[in-house]
Amino acid sequence: MSMLAPFARRLSLAGRRKAAARRGHAALVVLALLLVTPALAAAAGLTDADYRYLKAQFGLAKDSFTLTNIGAADAEKLHALINDPKDKEFPQRRDLNVADYLFDTEMRTCEAWQLAHAAPSCPQVTDPQLKPGWEIAERNCIACHLTGTTTAPSFFKLAQSGPLTEDRLAATLRSGHQMSPITLDRQELQELVRYINSLR
Repeated sequence: MSMLAPFARRLSLAGRRKAAARRGHAALVVLALLLVTPALAAAAGLTDADYRYLKAQFGLAKDSFTLTNIGAADAEKLHALINDPKDKEFPQRRDLNVADYLFDTEMRTCEAWQLAHAAPSCPQVTDPQLKPGWEIAERNCIACHLTGTTTAPSFFKLAQSGPLTEDRLAATLRSGHQMSPITLDRQELQELVRYINSLR
C-alpha cells in the first residue's frame, strides 16, 4: 500500500460528502420549486385585469381562498374564459361561463383543502362573526348563489343591490324563491343576512 492511500481515501470520502451535500441542496431546491410553482403558475395564469374582473363581477379578491389556492390549469382556463374573443360582444354569456367554471373550481379547491386538512368545511370565511352565516349558505344556498346562475344572483350581486333584511329574506325563502320553501329559524336568518350583507 502506498503512503498516499490514506490521503486519497480521505479526499475520496470528502468528495463523496460534498457530492451528497450538493444532491441534498438540489433536492431542497426541487422541493421548494414543486411547492412554489403552482402558486406562481396560477398567478401567471391570471392577469391584473382578470383579478379586477373577478372582484367586480364575483367579489373575489386576489387573496381570496379560491384564488390563492387555485391550480395553474384552472387559472389558465379562467383567464381564457374571461378573455374569450367570442364573448366580447356577449358579456353576459362570458359572465355565465366564468361563473360555471369558477363554481366548479371553487368546489374542487375546497374539496382538496378539506381532504388535505381533514376539515369539515373550507375556510372561505375567516371572520368568526360571519362563519355561522357562511355555514348556513354552504348547506343550503351555494349551489346557485355562490357564483350565480341565469335565474339566481350570486350572494355578491345580491349584496350589491342594497342591504338585505331578515324579513325580506324570509319572505323570499317562503314563496318567491325557486327552491321554496326553505325554512330557516330566526337565528339562521340573522346569520345568513349578516354573511350576505358583509359582501357589500
